[in-house]
Amino acid sequence: MFSIGDIFIYGSNGVCRITDIKEEKFGSEFKTYYILSPFFDKRETIYVPTDNEMLVSRLKEILSKEEIIKMIKDIPSRENIWNDNINLRKEEFKKIIKSADRTALCSLLKTLHDRRIILAKSGKSLSVYDERFLKQAQSIIHGEIALVLEMKPDEVEPFITKTIEAA
Repeated sequence: MFSIGDIFIYGSNGVCRITDIKEEKFGSEFKTYYILSPFFDKRETIYVPTDNEMLVSRLKEILSKEEIIKMIKDIPSRENIWNDNINLRKEEFKKIIKSADRTALCSLLKTLHDRRIILAKSGKSLSVYDERFLKQAQSIIHGEIALVLEMKPDEVEPFITKTIEAA
């Protein structure tokens, strides 16, 4: 059982805090819910039934400072996961965003960053879908980095670049 005030990564919503645990009636029955508030989007509220193992398993503990630094330094060695088939690529990217698996998210970030550079050389840009996936992945990863390293979200990208260059 989690407690009010606990902070997690919750799927594509990124960093969230449990603001309450209470019984609510949705439909015909009462259930106990974790009430989550995304850290960087105060307008949203997420209800996670405490008895739904699949949804509760999406609450991932925040990484430590050491784990964050290691994750950033490992980005250059991440696998490129580009797939030229747009439908397969979209499905794979959706799964990664939904899972909030940091290793897969870093591979996604690296892949789309590298792809953006390649396309820019020929005057092109990422597709709307790829750009959306990039923003979602950045939101999850950058939010956690900002929280753990106590920085503003707009300071994260330069910090990542500097950390990778220094590695």
